[in-house]
Amino acid sequence: MHWVSRRGLAFVRSRAIPPARLLVVPALLAALAVAAGCAPKSRDLQPGLYRARVELPGGTVPFGIDVAAEKTGIALYLVNGENRVRAPSVKAVPGVLTAALPGTGNILKAGISGDELDGEITLVDADGGKLVVPFSAVRGQAWRFVEEPRSDNADFSGRWTIEFTDDAGNKVPGVADFAQSFHIVTGSVRTVDREQPLVGDADDEELSLSFFDGQQVVLYKGKLNEHGELVGERWSTATGHARYTAIRNPDATL
Repeated sequence: MHWVSRRGLAFVRSRAIPPARLLVVPALLAALAVAAGCAPKSRDLQPGLYRARVELPGGTVPFGIDVAAEKTGIALYLVNGENRVRAPSVKAVPGVLTAALPGTGNILKAGISGDELDGEITLVDADGGKLVVPFSAVRGQAWRFVEEPRSDNADFSGRWTIEFTDDAGNKVPGVADFAQSFHIVTGSVRTVDREQPLVGDADDEELSLSFFDGQQVVLYKGKLNEHGELVGERWSTATGHARYTAIRNPDATL
């Protein structure tokens, strides 16, 4: 490279780059792309904890999945707080996960791409009817509803009298018991015919709870009103949609 003068203006005359050097550029760019994470994602099922979710009309229902490499092969557990339910059978081939879930005919099918799973869950009711819900999961995520929790949230711990009103106007009484540690809320809701364990998060004055054990998907969304009542909605693949109102009552019984 050298300078030349043309009518008082300075120009730079560049020498031609040899063809061999030009061939280095694409190779270098390819190497940089791989280093930046553009390499093909693994199609093998990776052991570890996953944040999984399915979709209901009321929104996203999160739960945990633990994929473990055991002596008998790959095992899959559905995790809701301390509640762990083992899938009866699991088959993982490159790119595809298939897991039989508790219940008759319930099944999870998902594609495998690196740390992500994407597919659907089919739930079969007592009459043989099928409900298919979208499913996805990401390995390495431990949060449930709130990724970045607040440091100051309402206290939902204790016993509550709760009343459900379904879409037909029928009312069902129940009792809710919640324990809270910082933003994490665990507990259960009991009615005359069932007890539903729940896990979720407090976020300011809102409470979100969910549960999935392979047989039913449950989502609770609620918020404290000006009277201190917890008012919200419940969506369940087993019992349907209902609105609810809960009032603190340490002596509540069914």
